[in-house]
Amino acid sequence: MQKVSLYIFFSLMFCTVGIAEDVSYGSLNENLKKGYKITKETSSQKMKTFTLKNKNNEVILCLVDFRDQETMCWKP
Repeated sequence: MQKVSLYIFFSLMFCTVGIAEDVSYGSLNENLKKGYKITKETSSQKMKTFTLKNKNNEVILCLVDFRDQETMCWKP
């Protein structure tokens, strides 16, 4: 039973890695210039998360880290 679960686990991990996209969605400012609008904003002391949408209802999440002054954006 343990071997079967391990085989299933590793096969699912392999499938996820095989189809994962390695695409950069730029910074928050770049996405705003592309026509995305901020629809939701949440914050803590160290970071802020923005949810962006465009006219086609495509969603991008952007995380702004105040400690490193870094922005990461991705599609959920």
